[in-house]
Amino acid sequence: MRPVSAVVFDLDGTLIDSVPDIAAALNTCLAAEGRPALDDTDVAKLVGGGARELIARAFSNSAANADIDRILDRFIAGYEAEPVRLTRLYPGAMELLTWLKDRGLPLAICTNKPQALTDIIVKRLALAPYFSVVWGAATGKPLKPDASCLRTLCKALGTPPEETVMVGDSRADVDAARAAGCRSILVGHGYEQHPLASLGADSMAADLAEAGRIIAGWIGENDLPLQQPA
Repeated sequence: MRPVSAVVFDLDGTLIDSVPDIAAALNTCLAAEGRPALDDTDVAKLVGGGARELIARAFSNSAANADIDRILDRFIAGYEAEPVRLTRLYPGAMELLTWLKDRGLPLAICTNKPQALTDIIVKRLALAPYFSVVWGAATGKPLKPDASCLRTLCKALGTPPEETVMVGDSRADVDAARAAGCRSILVGHGYEQHPLASLGADSMAADLAEAGRIIAGWIGENDLPLQQPA
């Protein structure tokens, strides 16, 4: 197996728990359209395909495209106004990023969240110094699971796909990694609704601490990023 020389992270459900803020913005849109609110558990089942897909799913694909576009504009405006009021980093996120950065591994984010929102959140949660590249959704850019997302990131990081690890929480992350020729780790604290074991990741981790231990093994590092609890 080739060594690991770069790590790419998904954002929502992997590094951050963003559902509470997403739900708040989405429920404002639902209320404006005379629809009932959704709780955080229901909203977690809808995320993962980008903001437009979130709106389509929330409205059960019953809204016309023009209505989805209009609602999407309202959603993004509301979300941009309060993107990190309730959003939190998952335990161990900052420790793992620091550990990887200290070892000279270039890091990137690959998310289907709109680029402008992603940039705001990354900055406000003090994540920006850790990442060489932040890939979000924008007009003309592919979304995961398209292989070109990770292939473009690998070129930007200066690492071959076979030495790059994608850490995520969803089928889209695994499929993108497989299509690009990267390894993948799925964390179990995210929003994926299908059993993780059925998705074909190279490794599964209960949380970011365990993901860090897997990466440490792949790079031959004995000083683990997060020690096992006593």
